[in-house]
Amino acid sequence: MTPAAHDAITAALAGRPAGSGVRLWVERGVHPHAQMMIDRPSARDLPVEVGGLLLLVDRASVAFLRDAEVRYRSDQNPPGFEVVGPFLPSRPVAASPGASTDARAPSTSTAGARSPLEEKVREALRNIYDPEIPMNIVDLGLIYDMSWDDSGGLRIRMTMTSPGCPSIEELAREVETAARAVSGAPSVRVEVVWEPPWGPERMTDFARRQFGYT
Repeated sequence: MTPAAHDAITAALAGRPAGSGVRLWVERGVHPHAQMMIDRPSARDLPVEVGGLLLLVDRASVAFLRDAEVRYRSDQNPPGFEVVGPFLPSRPVAASPGASTDARAPSTSTAGARSPLEEKVREALRNIYDPEIPMNIVDLGLIYDMSWDDSGGLRIRMTMTSPGCPSIEELAREVETAARAVSGAPSVRVEVVWEPPWGPERMTDFARRQFGYT
């Protein structure tokens, strides 16, 4: 927690009933995001004391909030809090008003030799999370490859951690929307494939470290 956030929360708790704290929870989904409110403890909470302040966290949100930081943004209008961390997306990806529909990229790419445009798409996809696992789909290794056709259309091959994932269609739509917004491609086609099957070895070094595989 930053000093500014600590001071703002202390001021918000002033005059509240004794024992009040700040409830911190995560709305899960393909774009998980943290929420905060003043509340009283309940039997379901995992109370955490930070700098003399009581934070109330539910068990389902713990994995998403691990190593997160609570910040207070006085430069926003209106000022407010934000929660950032390795298991939360940075910010939603918005379409760029100046995105060109004439964007082109090589029709093939290899690891270590990706085009700048492909890297831009991958960074956008890092804001999309598996609804059941607190990690983005790129570092999870769900994006297998990208290629462009002669007209500039983008094709993305991706997979899921399990064929029974109930969010297949939702994730595929989110990938298409995010890729279209940042690439400027006239068409984006997302193919969900099951071969080769996904496994933890497909995660990036960052993801493996976070989940204790290295």
